[in-house]
Amino acid sequence: MNRIKRCQPLLGTFVEITVEGPQSEARLQGEASKAFDLIRTVNRLMSFHEADSDVSRLNRCAHIAPLRVHPWTWQVINSAVKLSADTEGAFDITVAPKLVKWGYLPRHQSFSSLSEAGQWEDIDMQDASTIGFRRPLQIDLGGIAKGFAVDKAIDWLATRGLSSAVVNAGGDLRVHGTGPHELSIRHPAAPQAETLPAVMLRPAVATSAAYFAQKRCGLAKVSPIVHPRTGKPLRSNVSVSVFAPTCIQADALTKAVLLAPQALWNRVLQEANSLALFITRQGEQVLYPA
Repeated sequence: MNRIKRCQPLLGTFVEITVEGPQSEARLQGEASKAFDLIRTVNRLMSFHEADSDVSRLNRCAHIAPLRVHPWTWQVINSAVKLSADTEGAFDITVAPKLVKWGYLPRHQSFSSLSEAGQWEDIDMQDASTIGFRRPLQIDLGGIAKGFAVDKAIDWLATRGLSSAVVNAGGDLRVHGTGPHELSIRHPAAPQAETLPAVMLRPAVATSAAYFAQKRCGLAKVSPIVHPRTGKPLRSNVSVSVFAPTCIQADALTKAVLLAPQALWNRVLQEANSLALFITRQGEQVLYPA
């Protein structure tokens, strides 16, 4: 049995792929390379930072006329719109203007405020490759596309006769095959220095917390987790990890759990066969649904 581990900078983080199987090391290297290619394609299609990505083209022109996009882009945006409906807008990919204002995203074009831009209800999902915006708006898929990229890589590796495969994109992680698979989650009180062991309760997991990228904007402290209705940043030090069947679910649901009322996200978790693990600054762990 052979095992390799590789790491590349992608998706605004480091993506690590570990594969194990009876194949030669050269064959395993080839399978990992293909998985990285799939992730790279998702990044090229859905990056807010790339001027020619599907996301950037939509942000520039989709309010003028519907645009054709790659089927993967359509699939991710459709999933995002559905989750926005399920969470009554707590998850919303149209908070990009606020992230631009705070310097988390590049300023390709201007919106003076989040309130002037359209919201998720203004995204018009047409056929399986066409999207329009009913009002000018900006979308950012950073809170869901990373999970989709991990899923694409694992779905490929699962067809290659491997004993096991793990894809970890900066904490968005999904496993395939035999375990046990080790997992550690950053401690909210010391995220750069201390981790806590955890068990993989579903094939995929993603973690979100305001401490990952807090900074000051003027006199205020901000984070990239924004409540779409109030426009206010999440500043709590609580960490939430969602365990789900797929990484796209885990990635997106972490934001919904942090921002939506508990009764609502509890229902959404149950419908998605998912679990949420909260870790407080004191290291206390609480699992929902209990």
